[in-house]
Amino acid sequence: MLIRSSILLMCLTASVWAENGPGAQAVVRACGHPAAPPMSWDHEGQLIGVCVEAARRAFSAVGLTLKVEPPIPWARCQLMVETGEVDVNLCAFANDKRREYAVMVAPPIGHNEAVLIVRRDSSLVYKSWADLNGLRIGMGRGVSFGSEFDNYLAQQARLDIALSEARNLQKLTLGRLDAVITARLAGQQLIRSMGCEGQLRLLPAQVTEGRLLMQMSKHSKHLAALPQLTAFLKRPAQVEWLQAQHIRFDATYAQLHPAAQTRVCEP
Repeated sequence: MLIRSSILLMCLTASVWAENGPGAQAVVRACGHPAAPPMSWDHEGQLIGVCVEAARRAFSAVGLTLKVEPPIPWARCQLMVETGEVDVNLCAFANDKRREYAVMVAPPIGHNEAVLIVRRDSSLVYKSWADLNGLRIGMGRGVSFGSEFDNYLAQQARLDIALSEARNLQKLTLGRLDAVITARLAGQQLIRSMGCEGQLRLLPAQVTEGRLLMQMSKHSKHLAALPQLTAFLKRPAQVEWLQAQHIRFDATYAQLHPAAQTRVCEP
């Protein structure tokens, strides 16, 4: 038993030495949105997408290894960044609350254009935020489209917060919501992958647009790397690479999520 315990201790020590010993890169822990294609989404229990690859490449360039947490609820990810349980939110809108506990890393990884999804038979015409007054609006838990718009919705609309975008769309088809607000690309992909084209449509006008930024917890021990990260993200070659990743992951998501055979959105 003593010999077996000694061997186990040696193995554990070797493992720790391999991760933290001389020459080993420091590890940065990160989490992200599990349902925001092509930026990030849950694929077979792993988070993939533009934000994941962009962060991995950027941290590697400054000598740090990115460890992405398994997909978790979006609100939970933000709480982990706030408490310092993880170092990085891979990419998200900046709002007042997030600025309190995280440093925004510029330039942005992408841009998020928020739009409305409505039923095919909806008469809603969107021209300004005032058109949302009093409406039942579905939104994902932990989702933000910027402080100003978030505050407007909270005061003027009847918000219905769901754990998933898919659940929001199902409630929309049942007439329990007037509209769902989501990112344009993610909304398009979700409608198609759920087989909801016959029931739902996106309104053409954008509601708001904002930058998707990598966000580092103010509790992170890697804050000193921020100037290097910013310099790397600004390189022309990196900007060109990032544009290619948007195209790549948009196509990847469509390939991995063909239109549903069963009409998920139908009652």
